[in-house]
Amino acid sequence: MKIQFKILRQKSNKRPHLQTYNLDVGLSATILDCLNRIKWEQDGTLAFRKNCRNTICGSCSMIINGRSALACKENVGGELKKLRHSRKDTPPTMIIAPLENLPVVKDLVVNMSHFWRKLEAINPYVSIKAHSIPKREFMQTSEERLQLNQSSSCIMCGACYSECNTLKVNSDFVGPHALAKTQRMIVDSRDTATDTRIEAQDIGTRGVWGCTRCHFCNVVCPMGVFPMDQISYIKQKILDRKDSQDSRVIRHRKVLVNLVKQGDGSMSVSLDYLL
Repeated sequence: MKIQFKILRQKSNKRPHLQTYNLDVGLSATILDCLNRIKWEQDGTLAFRKNCRNTICGSCSMIINGRSALACKENVGGELKKLRHSRKDTPPTMIIAPLENLPVVKDLVVNMSHFWRKLEAINPYVSIKAHSIPKREFMQTSEERLQLNQSSSCIMCGACYSECNTLKVNSDFVGPHALAKTQRMIVDSRDTATDTRIEAQDIGTRGVWGCTRCHFCNVVCPMGVFPMDQISYIKQKILDRKDSQDSRVIRHRKVLVNLVKQGDGSMSVSLDYLL
């Protein structure tokens, strides 16, 4: 099947431009397969990241037809269904662009330094300072380990970071990836820094209160981590520790949640969404 690819190309600090490539590919071909063919057969200067090709490393994250996704996961057939292309006189067009909220190095390659710095800022390591040195490794029950499954699935692809509306206007916001990792640390039974982690995310709009609840991070997450849900979890932990005389942000959310809880059942608003 003939497919037209329009790829946003640019070099650092240069004006971007769309470059068109035409391919004859099967419906099962992934977007990464198509990019490989363009590079190998048509234009060796095209730059993009790749590694595992199996939805594990997150390297090939980019914007595919308007949404952040993994090029190794999305295929031509699936994209055509989303595009709903019906004209038979012209080939369907797919637009590929680099991730947003990160500076472009070249073409589809972005500089991930800001992404990693924000992750490092939340200290994404299990803290055992309050434990005495054990004679054997820290053991967890199956139930305790099960709590880590969802947020531990994050492959740090940057899709949620790219889609985050808050980061477009608030560079201090730590980011959905870092907050999802914070939640993972908070629920880890081995970690002894829970109080510090929760308090650190209750500072202005740098932490969880900076989230606008746009839901885009949940929509694009390729691994089902659902960062906004993890952010809501941290917010609830903060609310549980506060009283009604705290900040306006805290009071507003507590009143809103209580109103929903006291409703007559006619309100179908999700408490997770309110948080």
